Amino acid sequence: MIKKYISTVFVLLFFGCSISSQSQSIDSDINPADRHSWVPADEDELEQRRILQAEFDEIEKKIETLFLKTEVLDSNEMDIRGGIKKVIPDIASMDTTISGMISEENSRADTLGKQLEDLRLTNKTFDGEVETLTQTIKPDLIFSPEEYIDAFIYYKKGHYTKSANLFKKALASNPPYELTDNILFGLGMSQYRLGNISMVSKPLSRLISKYPDSEKWYMSHLILALTHHKKREKSQALHVLEKGLQKDSPYFIRSMFMNLAQLIQR
Repeated sequence: MIKKYISTVFVLLFFGCSISSQSQSIDSDINPADRHSWVPADEDELEQRRILQAEFDEIEKKIETLFLKTEVLDSNEMDIRGGIKKVIPDIASMDTTISGMISEENSRADTLGKQLEDLRLTNKTFDGEVETLTQTIKPDLIFSPEEYIDAFIYYKKGHYTKSANLFKKALASNPPYELTDNILFGLGMSQYRLGNISMVSKPLSRLISKYPDSEKWYMSHLILALTHHKKREKSQALHVLEKGLQKDSPYFIRSMFMNLAQLIQR
């Protein structure tokens, strides 16, 4: 834009000068005799010429200033264009790098998606196995003090089947150690009262083996001896009583052992 402006100014100056010379050459008011004569300019005319030349000089300076500014702008523009030329390959390289990174991320996302799908399938398999185990494995019973007390209540009322079932349930529910001997003895006594002689020996034998300091230890020997007697196993009944008498027992307990032994021997 500035270059066009400068060119226009030069053209106008040149055109003005040519018109001025032509007008002077064809001025009809000039005497042909004076055309080849030289008349020195006076002071006023010289002053006017100096003023006019100063104005021309000022215009030239402005034009030159604009030209130099244009050159500076052109130089900056060239620097910018040179920088752009350098940046464009860098941008292209960055585009290639970023495209590669995006491709890698897409590939990684696909791989993760496949892994997640495999995990989902694996989880479904595990869920199926857990469901099968849940249906197969029954949860452990929790000991209920209320049912433990109910077992004794049913026994006292003569409901031996109910008491036997509750004692059996309590025994399977991991009862406290200090109550286990009572449960074993209650189960043995319930079976004895029901006439299930073959089912008496197991809980009472366990009590005798695992709880030697229990108060039910002596009574378990007595009930076992009676069980063998009912089964007509006299020698085994006497053997159980003999084992029970080996411990230092209270007098009334020892008397019960001796009386039962005498009855079995008759």
